[in-house]
Amino acid sequence: MNVQIATHPVVLVWRHPEKVRGVDQSIVTNPPDITAWLKKMSLEERKGLTGLLDTQVLYGEPVQVLEEQNGWSRVVVPEQPTRLDERGYPGWIVSAHLSSHDEYIRTWKKGPLAHVTAKMTTIRMEDGSNLSLSYLTRLPQIGEQNGNISVLTPDGKVGYLPVSDVIVSPQLPVTNPAARIADAHRFLGLSYLWAGMSAYGFDCSGLMYRLFQAGGIRIPRDASDQCRSGQSVFRDELAAGDLVFFAYEQGKGAVHHVGMMVDHARFIHSPRSGLPIQVNTLTEEPYHTECCGGARYDLG
Repeated sequence: MNVQIATHPVVLVWRHPEKVRGVDQSIVTNPPDITAWLKKMSLEERKGLTGLLDTQVLYGEPVQVLEEQNGWSRVVVPEQPTRLDERGYPGWIVSAHLSSHDEYIRTWKKGPLAHVTAKMTTIRMEDGSNLSLSYLTRLPQIGEQNGNISVLTPDGKVGYLPVSDVIVSPQLPVTNPAARIADAHRFLGLSYLWAGMSAYGFDCSGLMYRLFQAGGIRIPRDASDQCRSGQSVFRDELAAGDLVFFAYEQGKGAVHHVGMMVDHARFIHSPRSGLPIQVNTLTEEPYHTECCGGARYDLG
């Protein structure tokens, strides 16, 4: 098995290499510059990401490489469950954005991991350089000193994270819905990003995936799979912390959107390109008409 590791803060997983546009050059170069890429895109170009990208991986996250072609790697992402491939989420990553390091992979598997719980943090490298890392970046912990957590980086070097910005544990502890809802509110106002899985921008299901991950619960990557996998909940039984789904054809067609209930009537979500993460009510349109029920993952 060819396991490689994401070597940049956010690495994009493309539907196919041919999908890359001119405006995307800053994110497929090495190193990629996600800030410049996001700043350069117009609203129409952001909307145009639909069908080009599928998901993202974060710094230090392992992927399985299936093949390499012309500077691109066809991969599956084991940490992101999907019905598209039982091995993990499929797609293509720029090969230069991945590396292989046996010691890192062994240390990752052994644990514990330092899980970034801050929206953003900075890792300080031994050589004095710094790198901004997103919420829920995970790196193998190898020590602690002077208020910093020592971690192994994908290139086998040592980096330091502020102890206040991470939780060190083999797995994050399971939290209650109230904690997950409070976590979600930290991201209010953050712009929607198709395929987004980081604090630079989330899509609807990417936000839900990360919030549940932070609460110690692993759910599928996509909204349609999230709907299938949890315990089904009728609309009039929705409660705080439940996922709520929206479907085409006035709620009777395919699921296309997901949010999380804040209480019995309000939900928080990342709506679409051009809009920020926000709270809405199920009495508003189109949500009232398109709501098709929910899913519950808090089964304790």
